[in-house]
Amino acid sequence: MRTKVALQLGFCALCLTVVMLGEGMYVFPVSFKHTGVELPDPPAVDCVWSPWSEWGSCDPCTKTRRRSRAIEVFGQFGGESCQGSVGDREFCVTDVVCDRQPPVCSEAEFQCESGSCINKRFQCNGDYDCEDGSDEDCDPERPPCGSRVLDTNEQSRTAGYGINLLGSDPRMNPFNNDFFRGRCNVKRNPNNGNTERIPWNIGVFNYETQVDQTVSREIYDDTHSLLKEILRDKSFKINVGFSFKMDLTEPSMSNTTTKAKVDHEYEKKTMIKEVTEYTSVQNKSFMRVKGKVQLSTYRLRSHELQVADEFLHHVRSLPVEYEKGIYFAFLEDYGTHYTKSGTSGGEYELIYVLNQDSIREKKITERKVQECVKLGISLNPDQKTKEPTNVMPDVPLKIDQTEGKALVDKVMTSVKGGTLESAVTMRAKLNRDGVMDLDTYQNWARSIADAPALIQSESEPIYMLIPVDMPDASARMANLRQATADYVAEYNVCKCKPCQNGGTLALLDGKCLCLCTHLFEGMACQNYKGDRAKNPGTRPTTTQEGNWSCWSSWSSCSNERRSRTRSCNTDGLRDASCRGDSRSEERC
Repeated sequence: MRTKVALQLGFCALCLTVVMLGEGMYVFPVSFKHTGVELPDPPAVDCVWSPWSEWGSCDPCTKTRRRSRAIEVFGQFGGESCQGSVGDREFCVTDVVCDRQPPVCSEAEFQCESGSCINKRFQCNGDYDCEDGSDEDCDPERPPCGSRVLDTNEQSRTAGYGINLLGSDPRMNPFNNDFFRGRCNVKRNPNNGNTERIPWNIGVFNYETQVDQTVSREIYDDTHSLLKEILRDKSFKINVGFSFKMDLTEPSMSNTTTKAKVDHEYEKKTMIKEVTEYTSVQNKSFMRVKGKVQLSTYRLRSHELQVADEFLHHVRSLPVEYEKGIYFAFLEDYGTHYTKSGTSGGEYELIYVLNQDSIREKKITERKVQECVKLGISLNPDQKTKEPTNVMPDVPLKIDQTEGKALVDKVMTSVKGGTLESAVTMRAKLNRDGVMDLDTYQNWARSIADAPALIQSESEPIYMLIPVDMPDASARMANLRQATADYVAEYNVCKCKPCQNGGTLALLDGKCLCLCTHLFEGMACQNYKGDRAKNPGTRPTTTQEGNWSCWSSWSSCSNERRSRTRSCNTDGLRDASCRGDSRSEERC
């Protein structure tokens, strides 16, 4: 089956004109049409860190000692954001001897130079069953695939890649997907016609080509409603609210900084940060366009998964006595969860910044702007067509660039999957011309097979990968469970001040944001926008909601129950309250 994807994106001339002045976009002067007095933004709130803890004892195996700190208040209302690591470590010297023993292999097993154990029948078979290749210091005698030289399927090679609850991409894959366990499980790749090997960790793998033809062309009147939708798409199934940490700030446990995942993805975090720059800009609206190409699906085995030697090394390096900083570093390296099943492919997202002054001046309706985007998927990427690569819709409105301000000020892009060259070309084309033509799209779609991305997944907690026969496995699993809960609690909107007039709090990379409803604006949503109301002379009644403080520590266990409490923060609000309970209980 060949991947049937192609794109016919048409933009009328009025939508294609992107005005760029130097490195930035020109912002036209704005006027305020509010009902009532415009209120100033609240005083800036700077990030507040707790003092560092005392240095811990020197670890004789890693020759390091550690300390940690906590975030007490996040930056808000234009104040300094919280950037930096929670944990810190330094080299130390100790006379204590490291008593960590390598795994003990059975008589039927071969011990790799790294210390790992493999079955002796995997020796001298041409596969690096030992990641260091020490099992192949001999001539291959029993190649699993005979004389055939087969590449590993690329979608399978990256399977199992981690997910972080707060939205960041982990640095490393916990699995060794170059391990085949002496088997020759193959699959024909319909994208290139080659027969490729499927690693042992993959229980089920199928090519299922699908192209998502559904394109959102909704126009958002402000950045707050747009951000809310983007963050909702980015959020994890487990409820962590609108708390996001997409920058990795903890020092990696690895000596290298190479990411197992392709580094060329223009991830959503760049787009989100670009959108936040428009939160105080007037007379702009935004149109969001999305597309997705699915190539394959996979499911990992339910047992006997082969994890990487480096992952095991890092697990053994975790202290048995819980220390927040180093456990946070592990979670940022491998993720809070791994993907037990997933969908590989590519996706893109475009956000057009529309100039409302120009739209009103040219008397263009919102529907007419939406019709400027036409998407039809019907061609094979390798098929040659006589049709023009830019298919313009039949729109009678043609606006010359010299007539005045353009309708599109900027195009923000997020491209996931595909080769570096094709992704860069796609983004450059959009930034320069404001349109993605058929050839550019096809080149990117064809390259997804060579560099697929995880676009959908089902996950399990990362601590489930710790081998149960590893020394102190139960203690480290319990510590990772605690670290995951602490990580979510550390980067939480409970450390923000409340928003006014029904605004939604969001935390993005150490800075609190207020996402206002349609009729309010300002850093705290304190100002009413009467010009957008149906009845400009009547200000609607709004319910002021406070923000819950962070939960207290759990009480000691009594009668198999323990409890914790929180309080309602109504700072700066009048007659405000919080929805929910101030007390929580659970069995212990």
